[in-house]
Amino acid sequence: MTASAVSTAAEVRRRRLPTANSLFWPLAGIVVVLAGHLCLALTRAINWDEFYHYSQVQKLAQNTLTEPLQTLYTRAFVWVVDLPGVGVDHIVVIRLFMFLCEIVVAAAIFGAASRFVARVPAAACALIYLTAGYVLQHGTSFRFDAPAAALLMTAAWILLRFRLSAGAILVIGLLAGLSAMLTIKTILYAPVFLGIAWLLWSEARDKRRLVFQLVAVGVAALGSFALIYLAHASTLAGNSDVEAMKVVSRAGGKMFHFGYVTYWWSMVKAVQLSPVLALVILAFPVVVWSTALSKPEKLALTGFYLPILTLFFYHNTAPYFYVYMLPPVTVACGVVLAWLVERYSAMAVAALLLLGGGLVFYNEPPNPIERQRQMLRVADTMFPQGVAYFDSCAMLGRFPKANVFMTPWGIDQYLLGGFPSLEEVMASRPVPLIVNDDYMFEDALNGKEPVPAFLPGDLAAIRDTFVHLWGPFWIAGEDIPARSNDYRFQIRVPGSYTVRGTSVVIGGRSVAPGQFVYLDRGAYRASTAGDKGARLIWGKEIKVPAEPDAGGALYMPF
Repeated sequence: MTASAVSTAAEVRRRRLPTANSLFWPLAGIVVVLAGHLCLALTRAINWDEFYHYSQVQKLAQNTLTEPLQTLYTRAFVWVVDLPGVGVDHIVVIRLFMFLCEIVVAAAIFGAASRFVARVPAAACALIYLTAGYVLQHGTSFRFDAPAAALLMTAAWILLRFRLSAGAILVIGLLAGLSAMLTIKTILYAPVFLGIAWLLWSEARDKRRLVFQLVAVGVAALGSFALIYLAHASTLAGNSDVEAMKVVSRAGGKMFHFGYVTYWWSMVKAVQLSPVLALVILAFPVVVWSTALSKPEKLALTGFYLPILTLFFYHNTAPYFYVYMLPPVTVACGVVLAWLVERYSAMAVAALLLLGGGLVFYNEPPNPIERQRQMLRVADTMFPQGVAYFDSCAMLGRFPKANVFMTPWGIDQYLLGGFPSLEEVMASRPVPLIVNDDYMFEDALNGKEPVPAFLPGDLAAIRDTFVHLWGPFWIAGEDIPARSNDYRFQIRVPGSYTVRGTSVVIGGRSVAPGQFVYLDRGAYRASTAGDKGARLIWGKEIKVPAEPDAGGALYMPF
């Protein structure tokens, strides 16, 4: 083969490879990182919020759901409760829908960003979103963040890039109305739509017609919200309108705050997980005003950027919030990514973003998903019919949770009297079980010091009512010491109690080990003989595992 022939063959091979600034590189990066998202969706341990949202789905299936706001998602997943497996398995199935929502969000980011920058940096906007640390870890979590972001970003994309025909207006309104039914924090996207409206106004030839179209979008959004609300609320248990007013009242008093950042540690960790994204976000205010874009375009991009400021005044900015907040922000970051692509090439930018995402993936903490499955199986075995219980997050989704979701917001509302105390709940219904699945229950059940998350009376009642059963499960009961002559105790959970250890005399009646005695609420006296104490355990024939619990974490850290 001659030298010229060899040179020609090498040239052909080089031409077959995409150029360094080809769209291929960010798109290939998106495919790779989406594979990582799918892997995490299928294997990552369930977090607190996912257990809570699954419990809401179970409530709808059991016809006990009363809250019409922020529960519309339950309609889409009520069929999941009939699948084989435990709650963990059902949540993993639901995560596949969240994965599809992520794909929609990425497409909408690309579509919206390509209005302001070329396609290559627009694709890099989608890639920088998908490789963000918190998005990798929580993007497919079973919450309404990914669906709401998909709805709103699609609405913004259509409003920004398509002609406002009657069909487009109806679709945008429907998407916005659905999002508002999913989450009250839909309002946080207001700057995005205001910026788009200003851009459309500045470019419109017939401004009167545009005003009419934008008003029609607002009417369509309000109308779809109202119709969906009525359809959803009309079939729920209890007085759903009253429950809706409670949600709005509580959210209104706690949704926004100024002067402190509730989840400041989340912000610090977000920067540590995604330093490139953090630098790009910081560079936007400088870069955007040095571009050749028109002033209305710059203002529209500023509208996309402004949701980043919610970190400083919105209450619930825990890690999963970034899944919802970052999509419009990454659209704004397109101007910075365009500069980086021009200076360093699309291949280099995509490789850098994938490296950051890969480090997040590589440094994943230990994954206790199999332990979670085990705990749910044990609970189903011990209580086949389910029992009311107290815990932090509704880990036993099939069982009726008897206290508020113990997030910082939930704890604050509970301490202020916004929810019934645990004493009040136990006085109104039997609650025989506690699942020790968070720090406040660990400190209450295994400590003696005050626990700020509980009212003093509730803390005393917890410590006086429940005894350890197995693993994280504590049951209503009483330990009666050996050689007790006149041991006094209080019963707050009525029901049949099994005697263990040795015989015990209660109210003049001797009950042998393995036998049952029914105890109503109230004060009792008991006595034992011999060197062995007795234990009273609520329930009959509870099948406790023979092997002790191996222990370990129930959740992955945020």
